[in-house]
Amino acid sequence: MIDVNGDIETLLAELTEIFARIYLANAHDVLTTIVFIHGVTSLTALGGIIPYISETTARSALRYAWQSGCALYACFGTRATAADIEPCTQKAETLIDRALANGDEHVIKFTEACLRRDALVPSPAYRAAVDHALGTTRRR
Repeated sequence: MIDVNGDIETLLAELTEIFARIYLANAHDVLTTIVFIHGVTSLTALGGIIPYISETTARSALRYAWQSGCALYACFGTRATAADIEPCTQKAETLIDRALANGDEHVIKFTEACLRRDALVPSPAYRAAVDHALGTTRRR
């Protein structure tokens, strides 16, 4: 369980960054990369609908999103979150171009989600996670 009281946008930002850091700590091959991408993309998608649902529904959805991300971690995680992150200095446009050239739909979706969250509440975890995913996953 997670306490979903307080500001919804702040909680969403905190959870999304946590799962970006979990991604960085645990994504080490194609399978785990795709698994942990969903911890970030699901929360980002939820952020897009929060303005259109009731506060009660939004808080319930945040709780379920947390539980879903925790389930992914319970099945595939081996390490906690990444603490020391080497910043990725590439511009958003470069990461977008790289994602499109990569062609993998998970990487494209992850790039959009991370850059959207980074624009709202910056964290070095987002661009570092995109850079990592670009190096790990390629469309077949």
